[in-house]
Amino acid sequence: MASQAPAPTTGNEEQKALIPARAAAVFDADDPVSLYMDLGVFEQLQRVARMMSEANLVPAHLRSTPAVGSKPAEDKTADCFLVAAQAFRWRMDPFSVAQESFVTSGKLGFSGKLIAGLINASGRLQENLEPIYSGEKGTPQRTVRIVGRLRGSSKDREVEGTVGQWQTANEKWKSMPDQMLFYRGAREWARRHMPEVMLGIQVDEEIGEAVTLERSSTGTFVAHAPRTLDQVAEQLESGTAATPETPPTTTPAPPSREPGEDDDTPTPRAAVEAFVGRTAPPAAASAAKPPRQGRLQE
Repeated sequence: MASQAPAPTTGNEEQKALIPARAAAVFDADDPVSLYMDLGVFEQLQRVARMMSEANLVPAHLRSTPAVGSKPAEDKTADCFLVAAQAFRWRMDPFSVAQESFVTSGKLGFSGKLIAGLINASGRLQENLEPIYSGEKGTPQRTVRIVGRLRGSSKDREVEGTVGQWQTANEKWKSMPDQMLFYRGAREWARRHMPEVMLGIQVDEEIGEAVTLERSSTGTFVAHAPRTLDQVAEQLESGTAATPETPPTTTPAPPSREPGEDDDTPTPRAAVEAFVGRTAPPAAASAAKPPRQGRLQE
């Protein structure tokens, strides 16, 4: 029986034979980009985010709301996806992480105790961070020294701070100062020795460290008092969030001046410094300032 001649190959088939087979993509949970490149993981996170946004027991900033009257519907699925994705990278339950989250100035943040737990559970430490306290309790000199050792290292790494350095307006600094010292010390330790874990993450009680400076339409600078997360939440619930608890310090808008005249109008920095009590407010120029000698009067 005559053997059959092989079928002729086309140019395209020859080119395909020269291209090596593409290896299957391997998902790496330690790579923060992997979850966006793996279709299965990405779609599953979307499902988790959708379920989270529809749950009644998640915080209000993550809860989708239907349209009511003239108020349009709010879909928080995308915000919930950010929480779910962060929890996935931390290998934590996304719904537990959601309960410890907050939003301020358009940025996502988390509670201090969650971050302290995250650092110890990161797998980058040989042992949990150890707090060593000194100084008299109940005084600004109360000190904590946080000691930790990275995996593969033979050297302890430390940070140190006092109540006077780190205390904020959070009332817990009065009721449980040692615990708050540990939370803050753990974050400072991680920011110095494990910055890849923090990545600019905001923490609730650190909101109060910022003085908000706003400029009105008349050119007046207003320095608002720091507020804790609990105070912000109470004001949001009562509908008075736009009214600061402490009267703002204002500086008048600069009057018109002729070229060469000295400018003693308070600057934004001066407004903040006057607010926090570092300096006395500089005297603003008066609109009815008497003319200097030698000036022609109209």
